[in-house]
Amino acid sequence: MIILGIDPGTQNLGYGIIKKDSSKIQILEAGVIKFKDRDLQNSIKTFPDEFENILKNWSVDEVAMETIFFSKNPQSIIKLAQFRGALLLFFLKNFQKISEYSPLEIKKALTGDGKSTKKQVNFMVKRVLNIKTEIKPLDISDALAVAITHSQRVQISNSQKTKGLK
Repeated sequence: MIILGIDPGTQNLGYGIIKKDSSKIQILEAGVIKFKDRDLQNSIKTFPDEFENILKNWSVDEVAMETIFFSKNPQSIIKLAQFRGALLLFFLKNFQKISEYSPLEIKKALTGDGKSTKKQVNFMVKRVLNIKTEIKPLDISDALAVAITHSQRVQISNSQKTKGLK
């Protein structure tokens, strides 16, 4: 199974593609899409081209995205919500369902602690994927963490389905 994980951001959007074979997980590609233009509408117009190129290179089976986190700035939340809505629409045109995970769920899945820091998540992503080099910016490791979390959840739900068939 090939999973695309997304850490949405209106300035930096992290993405990570992993391949899951039974218990083995490997990284296929990861990066960040930087939006130079601060105008939200231009960012929304730009990202489909970026993801169409990424999707041409990989036979992605499933997409998972981080949900909105709490922010003190209401304008930031509104912009991010609009941007995520556009992302969801784009991916729902290409996939049946998009899985969504909260930052708490992702942190707990990777580190066992829902209050862990981005650096702790980054460390665990490197460990799970056997990456020896530094992952920067952290948007990339966050996106990979989303994909890893989804791979764990899919494994759990598939094993529960298998148990139900016996």
